[in-house]
Amino acid sequence: MTAVRKTSVANMVDLMGGPAVIPQLVHNELDLLAVAIKGISVQALRALQQRLRFSNKEISAVLGVSESTLARREQSNKALTLDEGEKTIQLSAVLAKGLEVFEDEDDFHHWLSTRNVALGGIRPIELLSSAIGREQVQEILGRIQYGMYS
Repeated sequence: MTAVRKTSVANMVDLMGGPAVIPQLVHNELDLLAVAIKGISVQALRALQQRLRFSNKEISAVLGVSESTLARREQSNKALTLDEGEKTIQLSAVLAKGLEVFEDEDDFHHWLSTRNVALGGIRPIELLSSAIGREQVQEILGRIQYGMYS
């Protein structure tokens, strides 16, 4: 996981549904790892999915799991696997950073769907299914935030 400021960790938890969905106290990335190891609920993923405005197909592709598997887990209240939980946390970090940089959620969603020269003409949303891609998107967001990219 890339470095995340402490304030962002709280934002990430909120984006995944807050304390109602993640009842453990989360102060830092190690706490987030403990949450992932214990098992993040599909409900947390769905809260994030809603904020990202992703379809079931899109969120399934990002996690690398079928829509039917997610639906079965949700119906049986089974937690995400460690890998899926980590991906969910990383995705929440991207969203938290995007909202911090753009402030307006619609602007961030537009940016995610627009081809980006700094990413080789790829739309940022297309990179979210891999750890390296998520890291690259966060790096570009950081550059935008500090005026190093226009």
